[in-house]
Amino acid sequence: MKLELEFEEIKNIENLISNRINELREKLVDDDDKEEELREIIRYYKRLMKKINEQIEE
Repeated sequence: MKLELEFEEIKNIENLISNRINELREKLVDDDDKEEELREIIRYYKRLMKKINEQIEE
């Protein structure tokens, strides 16, 4: 399935993802028990951002 989004909408999504990554990084400092889980979530979000950017460049 493909979505057609305006550039501004894509940037808003990127900002939301970026903000979420930053929130998770802050939690990493506070919560050693879930460190690996949080790192995996951050990796997922980074892959998602990469896919978004690749599609923008097409």
